[in-house]
Formats: sequence, C-alpha cells, structure tokens
Amino acid sequence: MAWAVSALALSGCAQSAPDPVEPTPHRIDPAVFAAAGPWAAEFAEAAVAPYQVGILSDGVITAEERADARARTSKCMRGHGYRYEEHRDGAADIDPLHRQSESIEQVASYLADCSRRFDHDISMLFDAVRRNPEHRAEAAIQVACLQRSGVVGADYTERRWRSEQADDHFSFEEWSPEATRCRLDPLGLLRQG
Repeated sequence: MAWAVSALALSGCAQSAPDPVEPTPHRIDPAVFAAAGPWAAEFAEAAVAPYQVGILSDGVITAEERADARARTSKCMRGHGYRYEEHRDGAADIDPLHRQSESIEQVASYLADCSRRFDHDISMLFDAVRRNPEHRAEAAIQVACLQRSGVVGADYTERRWRSEQADDHFSFEEWSPEATRCRLDPLGLLRQG
C-alpha cells in the first residue's frame, strides 16, 4: 500500500512526544535570527528543535542543509517502518517497508514527529526565501506578476486579489500556465537559478 501525501499538509500538523530530540520549550526571540533579515520571524517559528536552531541560526538555509533535513526525516520514517520520499513539488510518497497496516492518522503522526525533529519548515523556508528574498507582500508580487503576464488588467488590485484569495475563488483562470507561474514564482527568481 502506498500513500501519496503533501508533505506541507502533514508536517507539523500533529502533536506527538518527540523521542531523543527535545523541542525548544518556548518560541525563540526573532532577534536571534537577525541574519535572516526580513525572514527572522519565520526562522524563529521554524526553530522548534535543536537541529533546526543549528541550521537556521546563521540566517541562511543552504541546499545541503535542506537535503540533510530531508534525509534525516526519511531516516526517521524508516525507523517507524516506512519509506518516505519527498518530491520537489512538496508532495511525498510513503510506503510501508514491511506488511504492516496502520491508519493514515498513525502514519501522519509518525511524519509529524519526524518533521518536528528535523525538517519541520526548513524545506518550506528554503523555497520561500529563494522565491521572495525581500519578503515582499504576497498580494503585491502576485498582482504585479499577473498584470505583467496579461492574466489581469491594470485595474485588478491587491485588495481584490486578497479578497479572492480568502474566498478561494479567482476571477481569472487560476490554473492557466501564466497564473500558475505567477503563483509559484511571481518574481521569476526560481527560473533564474
């Protein structure tokens, strides 16, 4: 039995007692992560275990650190009896290594535990910082991209985008190639490298 899941949907969703790695007892002051610039608050929120603090403390997440966090999460899942493979788009495959049959809730709790100890938000932050290094307002970069791409006209506003985003219903074809490109990479930085 194989499950395809969204790692973003499961990571950090369930609370379980971590084994050998104790989570930080309280939120860390974002000033500790001042080197992360406009992302300091998000780095502080992601630092829930000593492993994450070690990665995030210099204000940069390298590709090697992201790969290590993912590898540790996969190794942790193997310890629970599951092969875990995360894909570039954030989706993941989870397959039992043996013939065990556990509920999706139980497997999700294993993933939440492993993620909390290792990857947590490391992968998400790695992509988010690359996508929007100045941490500009999402509505501003989305609307500018949609206008540049010809998806919406000059009269389409940030306020309208926020309202449509909240309603989860857009007045334009949100899955068109241009709109998808704007959603994933509104500043065009990921395509550059």
